Amino acid sequence: MPTAADLDRIRVATLCLVNRERAGQGESALSADPHMACAAQAHSDDMASADYFDHVGPRGDTPASRLRGCGYFAGARLGYEIGENIAWGTLWLATPHAIVAAWMASPGHRANILDARYRDTAIGVSAQPLASLARGQAGAMYTQDFGVLIGG
Repeated sequence: MPTAADLDRIRVATLCLVNRERAGQGESALSADPHMACAAQAHSDDMASADYFDHVGPRGDTPASRLRGCGYFAGARLGYEIGENIAWGTLWLATPHAIVAAWMASPGHRANILDARYRDTAIGVSAQPLASLARGQAGAMYTQDFGVLIGG
């Protein structure tokens, strides 16, 4: 169960589980990117504090605008490809294992995780679930961004 004190460990465990899924399908491991980490963490924190669950924030921010704002695209000469997975859960459903299992059971999320084009990633975790749906239970919000810079 994620807590404010162990979020770094939760992020590492989640990436390890994602890379294990990729390895099982013959794909290379994703590398953690600090620019993506800025965007992913900000989105998880924003969803938790503003009590929403969506790829587009209440102010209209998108995965691309968040990544651009954190400097991820600065190294791209020709372009980029990006993707994003989000999740939330309470109690044992908020663990890295449960979150990655849920993503792998969802065709769209699974496609992002196993996409051979992606090279970079980051995982943002807030130790606060959606207040409107969590019924007072402990939990977490997750964002995983994926990307590759083309011509970078």
